[in-house]
Amino acid sequence: MFECGYGAVEAALVRAYRIPGEAAGAFRARLGALQKQGLLGAKNQPGKGVALRYSSDQFWRLILACELLEFGISPAMVLRIVETLWQSRLQKIFSDAEDAVVKHEDAGPDDVILHMGGVHLMVDGWSDAVPNVNSCPLGKLPDNMTMWMSIKPDDPSGLPPRALVTNLSMRLRAFHTALGSSYMDELRAERAGRTASKQRKRQG
Repeated sequence: MFECGYGAVEAALVRAYRIPGEAAGAFRARLGALQKQGLLGAKNQPGKGVALRYSSDQFWRLILACELLEFGISPAMVLRIVETLWQSRLQKIFSDAEDAVVKHEDAGPDDVILHMGGVHLMVDGWSDAVPNVNSCPLGKLPDNMTMWMSIKPDDPSGLPPRALVTNLSMRLRAFHTALGSSYMDELRAERAGRTASKQRKRQG
């Protein structure tokens, strides 16, 4: 299983989400706060004296957080969604999205779309509820969008004709491309550091 340090992961997220230089500090602080509050799970909280190694589960949680923040969803709701839905639903959605990336270099009908149909985040925030987060193949998105947009005011579900959607497979492609570059940067920095250390020892 591929693992790397947080520096490479953070740099990849900055690249994948095109965070401008002047906002990098705020972005870093937001991700750091989410991790300290349990975004990565109880066993993977920073600050316990051991440097965390990041692999697919941690990548996915951070990408989910970034996607939800892009929608304007509050950090508190992000944490609630992860705590409530990660094991039961979201982990499988991300695994399926990764499978589509492995099978297809570019977007196609098998890409996994992460969606929240009939979403009412304002009310959910007040009631400590979580939205209905689910997925569908890109090829089925038009059918799902038609269904959501056809919800009537008197529908028994009480849901509004509203949806938030993102091509999760495509977001993973962007992250993996960025991670490849940032990981190589990290390796080069580590090698340079080891070389400098050896030179200092010889000189000393």
